[in-house]
Amino acid sequence: MTNSKTTPFGKAMRSHFYLEDNYVPLNHGSFGVCPRSLHSLMRHYQEESEKHPDRFLKRQVFKDLYKNRERLAALVHAHPQELAFVVNASYGINSVVRSGFMQPGDKLLFFTTAYNAVERTMTFLQDAHKVKLVPVELNYPLLDQEILDLAKETIEQELAKDPDVPIRLAVFDAISSVPAARFPFEAMIKLVREYDIYSLVDGAHAIGQIPLDLHKADPDFFVSNCHKWGYAPRGCAFLYVPKRNQALVHPSVINYAYKDERSSGISTSFEEEFAWPGTVDFSTYLCINAAFDFRESIGGEEAIQKYCNDLARQGGQLVAEALGTEVLENQDKTLTVAMTNIRLPFLNKRARSDGEIINIIVDKCIYEHNTMCSPYKHNGQWFVRLSAQVYNDLDDFRYFADEIQKVLRELEDKNE
Repeated sequence: MTNSKTTPFGKAMRSHFYLEDNYVPLNHGSFGVCPRSLHSLMRHYQEESEKHPDRFLKRQVFKDLYKNRERLAALVHAHPQELAFVVNASYGINSVVRSGFMQPGDKLLFFTTAYNAVERTMTFLQDAHKVKLVPVELNYPLLDQEILDLAKETIEQELAKDPDVPIRLAVFDAISSVPAARFPFEAMIKLVREYDIYSLVDGAHAIGQIPLDLHKADPDFFVSNCHKWGYAPRGCAFLYVPKRNQALVHPSVINYAYKDERSSGISTSFEEEFAWPGTVDFSTYLCINAAFDFRESIGGEEAIQKYCNDLARQGGQLVAEALGTEVLENQDKTLTVAMTNIRLPFLNKRARSDGEIINIIVDKCIYEHNTMCSPYKHNGQWFVRLSAQVYNDLDDFRYFADEIQKVLRELEDKNE
């Protein structure tokens, strides 16, 4: 396995990933990328499950899963018994909000920058379970305190309007997807707790991008994808539930271990319920140890995060200057971590629909310009989200700056 002394961050690091030679990858945040060295380990576990399915799936897998949970727990400052492996953040969020502790008529606070699948999950709760949604509109750039003030104001208004109807749950990001912005989730957890509101933090982008101390932050529920920024194979995430709340939560797929333990408030089945989602491929979860070993071998969490965060800021500014626009950032510079948002000088002279514009930019980036970004519209303006990873350098951002200008010209070209 490599180390940071022999393989510097930047282009040289690409040899450790299955990335096409001529591809300029700037969209790590969407799907992540798994190092080459993990694929053989993943196949090893898949082969072990075929050699002796009974031994592996009835006994060995649970021992190996626990070892990987121990490693994960050490990184995020939690107990292994408070963590459950899930396939992705969406699964974890659904497990929490659809567990039944919310009653018809209860209110759910969320923010308008929620990931689209999470927002749709909230709408499902409204449609199917008669939960009342309380949105907090965010128009960036915003200071952290402004976000907290908006939340507090909304909560106070709702309580004044319906003092007998509880706001049961608040759902918010650690780092939102689009716009890509670090959310003041630690302070928000404390704020909503003052009003006896449970906190569910969507940390899909968190692990591997920012330091996590879950015991210190103390959310009621927290989910994160290990396959986005943690280098695990895709389909590897975790749900954190402190013991005080484990009686409230059940997996989206109910298994043999289900018990309704809300009356006692003490769960004896949390680990068993989440440990066996049915017969599935557990190999992605079993690669956590190796993924974190790889991260340590190339410099460790602090070095990786510093490189990616610094590159995102520098690369974002480079692209913005080339486009004659700006990076979406607040005065305190708290929004940008390893993903940066650059405003596009795009006027949409052809009056295309938002969906058409997104699809054209994505298709042209992928098939004609051999790169990728996440385009989106926020507060009436168009932006692209770019991700910085250890295999990127400023030349990647320079390339993108040239190519996106070509894409924008093609978008506005009446002959296109």
